[in-house]
Amino acid sequence: MQIVKCISTIEEFSPVEFETLNIGVEIQEFVEPNLKDDEIENLVYEYEKLLKNFSHTKSLHGPFLDLKPASPDRDIRNISYKKYLRTLEIARELDMDYVIFHSQINPWLNEPYIKSLNNNQNKDFWHHILEDIKGFKGQIVLENIFEDDPLILKELIETIDFPNIRVCLDIGHAKLRTSKPLEKWVKELGQYVEYVHLHWNEGLYDEHVRPEDEDISYVKELLSKYNTNPIVALEYKVNDLKRETQRINRL
Repeated sequence: MQIVKCISTIEEFSPVEFETLNIGVEIQEFVEPNLKDDEIENLVYEYEKLLKNFSHTKSLHGPFLDLKPASPDRDIRNISYKKYLRTLEIARELDMDYVIFHSQINPWLNEPYIKSLNNNQNKDFWHHILEDIKGFKGQIVLENIFEDDPLILKELIETIDFPNIRVCLDIGHAKLRTSKPLEKWVKELGQYVEYVHLHWNEGLYDEHVRPEDEDISYVKELLSKYNTNPIVALEYKVNDLKRETQRINRL
């Protein structure tokens, strides 16, 4: 299992430590919606120096607050496009392997025509943005967030139908948003799952707590059962990174 650790700030990232532990990094600092242009430029410059000789998986989480690529409101679509494009430009500059965006699916809009329209508008959005972002070689993964059934995200991915747009299965969100068992999520999305966000909750709040040993073993069992071998990103607080990676690898 290839492990990645999510970080919220640049201070949390030690390239030497991550290299020693044989793990990758997921940068989540750019999700902050109010970063100024000069702050973004400075962050990119600092990350570029840290990542210069980094040999493991590099991922970037894109912005998500109040964004909707398939919005019927032109202004919302335009600002979403602008922020997504900026993220992909950063990813290109930092030579990211993966970029994570939320699916932005609203499960309440479930009338068949509306669902089809939303999925096709998403396809148009991604077609245009990938035309505009020349030189980006990474993989885009769309993360489940509000949907309560994996089939909704599966339909979106199959409608977009681009080889470099796959799924980030967020385990905590799958547990939180639905009564569907976790196995159904892995079974339905397995062939498209390129990336996993691993964290846990009791089904009420998006707590991002540390999974217990049996939780990790269960997730591993499901991934193996459905022949899925994704990148696994630890999206919870870790006090001792060495011990935590050892724990996950031995289970």
